[in-house]
Amino acid sequence: MKLRLIIRIAMIVSIVLLCTGFGVYSFFRLNEVESQKDFNLYTLVPQSAIAVLETDRMAELVDDINQLSCSKDNHFLYASELFVYLKNYLHTLLEDTPHGLSKQMNKMLISFHEPDTPLNQVLYCSLGSGDYELVESFIRKYCSSSFPSKFFDYRGEEISIYPMPDGRFLSAYFTSDFLAISFQKRLIEQVIDARLSKKSLIDMSSFKLMHAGKNANVEATVYVRIKSVEMGKNTDGIRSQTYLGSWAEFDLKLNENAIYCSGISHGSDTTHTFINALRRQQPVEGFPGERLPLSTFFYDCWAISDMDAMCSFTAEQEYAKATYSDYIKERDEEWMDFLKMYAGDQVISCLFQSKDTVNEIPCAVMSVPVKNVLQAERRLQSLLYTSPKEVDAPPVPQAYPDYHLYPKAKGYRYYILPRNTLLTQLTGITESALYTYVCFYRGHLLMAPDVVSLTAYIDAMENEEVLDGIPLYEEGIGSLSPTYSFVMMVDMEKMVEQPETYVRLIPNFFFRQAKFFRHFVLSIQFTCVEEVVYPNLVFLYKGDKI
Repeated sequence: MKLRLIIRIAMIVSIVLLCTGFGVYSFFRLNEVESQKDFNLYTLVPQSAIAVLETDRMAELVDDINQLSCSKDNHFLYASELFVYLKNYLHTLLEDTPHGLSKQMNKMLISFHEPDTPLNQVLYCSLGSGDYELVESFIRKYCSSSFPSKFFDYRGEEISIYPMPDGRFLSAYFTSDFLAISFQKRLIEQVIDARLSKKSLIDMSSFKLMHAGKNANVEATVYVRIKSVEMGKNTDGIRSQTYLGSWAEFDLKLNENAIYCSGISHGSDTTHTFINALRRQQPVEGFPGERLPLSTFFYDCWAISDMDAMCSFTAEQEYAKATYSDYIKERDEEWMDFLKMYAGDQVISCLFQSKDTVNEIPCAVMSVPVKNVLQAERRLQSLLYTSPKEVDAPPVPQAYPDYHLYPKAKGYRYYILPRNTLLTQLTGITESALYTYVCFYRGHLLMAPDVVSLTAYIDAMENEEVLDGIPLYEEGIGSLSPTYSFVMMVDMEKMVEQPETYVRLIPNFFFRQAKFFRHFVLSIQFTCVEEVVYPNLVFLYKGDKI
């Protein structure tokens, strides 16, 4: 055989072997990457989690948050100390990875646990090839040198404790597949328990079913266990909780001046929850801007086509369950029957500012469309005439209409109802010793805790001083569905200044984070399609619109 032919054959064999070797290496490398990519971080999340933030675009999410107008104005939400650390150090971490974070490392979860504080959280991150060494060196680089790192054995797994520059300690659980960190060592122990026992959040049938339908084309998703939500301010003597439903899933979208959370509520039962009450209602169409005074800073609109379902829910609220007398309970039944007979399909409540600058209490009015005004007013007069007098009742507050401030409210007849909790159930307001002032106006029954609120409302309507057409209001409703079962819009800047008894329909979380949310107009809407409830939240940044 010629030497030239032998050399040619040798070269061909070498190339084939090289390609084969490269192919085998690539196969095993791809298998390794695929294995890492498929690691499910939810197998680490304890079933006690009350909420989970998920993203597979961590770097992009942090960058978009930094691009928000509120971030540029130095208004930040400090609901998660772990996420604050991530935002502060991500840029430095990216400098250590010139080609960007691996696909695995961009996938992140944060689980939130009770009690709901910025420290009771766990951050989870998938790790790709080389990420373990990168993260370990990064943590050691930025942990405090004042105290040595410590290592603990828990059920055969190692927990690392790193001192941080601010005096706190960070607990970490590493493997080549994932990283879990928390400021609470006990939560890391729960992570290990969940992994070893195979009883994690993803093993709960309710959560697994919900997560199976996750929308992959979103920047971030938040899962919230909304069974019980604390409402109102911490300083309220009545610490009410609202039972909304089961799990809710929210997809997050950010733009420069707004944060959008479009959601879906999962699970249903027969309990008296807000979600179940909404499932029974016929939807409302349109927004009530023409029936809201110009100075309104809070309003909500409920669909009440099924009054029994809605009242079964509202009657369970803490502020409506105080130990009231049999007399008040009887009046509740009378006025509830009255509404069932004459009320339309919705009820609107609003808080707005009085023209009396000395009065620090806001005006509050609830408006219900009436089917037959003449017949309804006769029935109301009959009830007032036949209702027995309450023994030892507190005196009716001595307040009179101020027609000097509200001249166009003259000529309307006002009634004072015997003490009842109807207004309280639908607004949370417990003022005026449960006396309710009512007036029939333009086909609606107006209800208020004081007569000044009624006159101020009517005067605003007569002067056409309403929200309709106001840019901030129009921008707020522009991102909402025109058909819904419940909607609420609130200017948090003004709401945080109100008395406790006027803010019980606002989740406590927004007051605990008031420093951030006071710069936003918050819109909450629930729509219902074929008994599936879709909650949506919109946070509209006011900026220089304040």
